[in-house]
Amino acid sequence: YPEQKKEIASRHRSLHRLMTRPDGKPRCVACMLCVTVCPSECIYVEAAEDPDPEIQKYPAKFIIDLSRCCFCGFCVEACPEDAIRMDTGNVEFAQYSQEDMIYDLDKLIG
Repeated sequence: YPEQKKEIASRHRSLHRLMTRPDGKPRCVACMLCVTVCPSECIYVEAAEDPDPEIQKYPAKFIIDLSRCCFCGFCVEACPEDAIRMDTGNVEFAQYSQEDMIYDLDKLIG
């Protein structure tokens, strides 16, 4: 390492990502289960009413502070919509500032 990188196991928990619906909107329905179950209290979700009658709420804000996250995967297990995953395979995310460790909707979906 870093010249030769080891293969990452399929069950490895790496950076978070938010899944999207076919229309591009996040699958998250802002149920707050991930916020409730997180032992590090590093997830912040602000719910808003969705104009689509089939979807009650959506996350107006979804923020994960990776500097506080312990990568336990409880948020992934708790999500009833399979909206959050930790399967990006990205394990190199060291930053020089704490602000760069805060991931919002744009970073989590992108």
